[in-house]
Amino acid sequence: MAKPQPRDQREDYALRFVPASFRIWHWSSIFSVLIGVSTAMFFLSWGSELTLEYGTGPTIWGMVFGVLFIGSVGFFFSWVGAKTGLDSDLITRGSGYGFMGSAIASILYSFNYIMFFAFEGSILVGALQTSMPRVPALLWETLIGLLFIVLATKGMRFLSWLMWVTLPIYAVAVAFVWYHVAHVPHPVPWLAYRPAKAPSLTAGPILLQLAATVFALISMGTQGADLGRFVRAKDTAIGAFFNGYVVMIVTFLGVVLLGSYFGLELHQTNPGDYFTAILGPVGLLIVLITQVRINTVNVYSGSLAYSNFFSRVFHFTPGRQWWGVLTAVLGTVLMMGNIFAHMLQILTFEGVFIIAWAMTVVSDTLFNKWLFKLSPAGYEYKRAFLPQFNVVGVGALVIALLVSGPLAFGAAGPLGETWAPFVSAGLGLLLPPIIAGVTKGRTYHVRSTASLESGQDQVINCIQCHHAFEALDMVACPFHQGPLCSVCCGSESACGDQCKSAELLTQTVSQGTSW
Repeated sequence: MAKPQPRDQREDYALRFVPASFRIWHWSSIFSVLIGVSTAMFFLSWGSELTLEYGTGPTIWGMVFGVLFIGSVGFFFSWVGAKTGLDSDLITRGSGYGFMGSAIASILYSFNYIMFFAFEGSILVGALQTSMPRVPALLWETLIGLLFIVLATKGMRFLSWLMWVTLPIYAVAVAFVWYHVAHVPHPVPWLAYRPAKAPSLTAGPILLQLAATVFALISMGTQGADLGRFVRAKDTAIGAFFNGYVVMIVTFLGVVLLGSYFGLELHQTNPGDYFTAILGPVGLLIVLITQVRINTVNVYSGSLAYSNFFSRVFHFTPGRQWWGVLTAVLGTVLMMGNIFAHMLQILTFEGVFIIAWAMTVVSDTLFNKWLFKLSPAGYEYKRAFLPQFNVVGVGALVIALLVSGPLAFGAAGPLGETWAPFVSAGLGLLLPPIIAGVTKGRTYHVRSTASLESGQDQVINCIQCHHAFEALDMVACPFHQGPLCSVCCGSESACGDQCKSAELLTQTVSQGTSW
C-alpha cells in the first residue's frame, strides 16, 4: 500500500479484498496453517468416536468420502480466493446473495468456529483435570477463555509463525504416543474391529450416517478462501491443490484414522486424557500447544465472519480484533455448556446449515457464472453495485433450510436426520441456476453512479478514513462527494444509497468522475 495502514487493515483485510500488492505469501505458508488446523485434537477424538460407534472399516470409507468431497470444496474456495483476493464472505456477496444477504451466511459460518473452539477447549480441560483433578473445570474453562481473548489480536503473520514452530513438536509427541500404543496388548486388531453392539440402522445405512457427519466439516473447505486469498498469483493452482486435497488427505486419512487407532486401543476418546497419561507433564504441554494453535485459527476465522456481519447490519466496525474477543467469549460459553458430550449429533445438525450455503456458492460459480452465463463472471462485493438481497442465493438457502431443517430436527425420524444434510446440499446445488434462469440474471447488480474511472493499479485516498487503497476497492460516492473505500461505503448508515437513486442515475453526475 502507498501509505502505512492500520494493523487490522494491513495484516488481516477483514472487510476488504486483498490487493495484489499483498498477495505475497508462498503457498506452503498457507498450507502450513491449514495443516495446523488438521492436527487439531478434535480430529483424534472424532476418529475414536466414529470407530467405537460404527467400526473401523466404515470409518475408513467415511474418511475417503471426506477427502473427495471436502477436498473438492477446499480446492474450489482456495482457487477462487487466490484468483480474486476475496474471503468466503465477500465471494458470497457476488455469488447470488447480495450485500445484506451474505450477512445470513456470516452468522451461520461464525457458529462453526465457536463450536470447534468449544470442542478443542473441552479436550484441554480434560487434560488439565487429569493432571490436577482438584481444580474445578469451570476455572480451567475461564482461564482458557481469557488466554484466547489475548490471542484474539493476532493475525496472519502470527498464525503462520505459530504453525511452523509448533508442528514439529506435535509430530514428535504423536510419534511417542503411537510407539506406546503399538506396544500395548491388542485384543482386537484395529482393522478388524466391529462394535459388539451393531449400530442402529434406523437412521439409514452406516456409510450414509458417516457421510452425514462428514458434511459438518465443510468449513474446512470454505476456509481455503479465507487463507488462500493471500497466496501469490503464480501459486494459485498448486496452492489450491494442497489447500484442498492434500490437507484433507492429511486430516481424514491421517489424523482422524490415527485417532481411531489410539481411541480403540486405549479405550479412550479424549486425547487430552491419554496424551497426559502417556507423556505426563510433557503430554499436557503438547495438548496446550495444540489448543493454542487450533483455537487461534478458530478465533481468527470467527472474527472475520463477525466483522462482516456487524459492519453491514449495524454499521459497526471497531476492528477484527474485537470480534476475535467475541468469538473467544462465545466459544468459552459453549465449552462451559458441555457441547463436547454431544459431538456427533451437533456435527450432523450443523452440517445442514453450512452445506446449504457452501453449495449455493459453488453452484452459482459452476453453473451461473461458467456454464450458463446467468450471472456476471466476476465476484462483485462493493455495496454501491449490489442489491441488498439477491433472490438467487438467499432464496436457494432459505428453501434448502425450510426443507432440510425440519428433517434435522427429527420431523421424519432418525432416517430423516441422516438425509437432512444430503437434501440441503442437493437443493443448494440445484436451485441457484433455476432461480437465476427464471429471473434472467437481473438480480445480481443494481444501476449505480459510483463507478470510478481510474487506473487499476492506482492508489487513492479514501475521503472518509483517509487511508490509501487500490482503485479496485474504491467507489465514487455522491454522498461524501469523493472517493470512498469499500469498507467505509459498506458501513455508512446515513447515505440512503444515494448512488442508486433514480434522480442521480438520470443526471449521471458522477459518470467519468476521477480523483
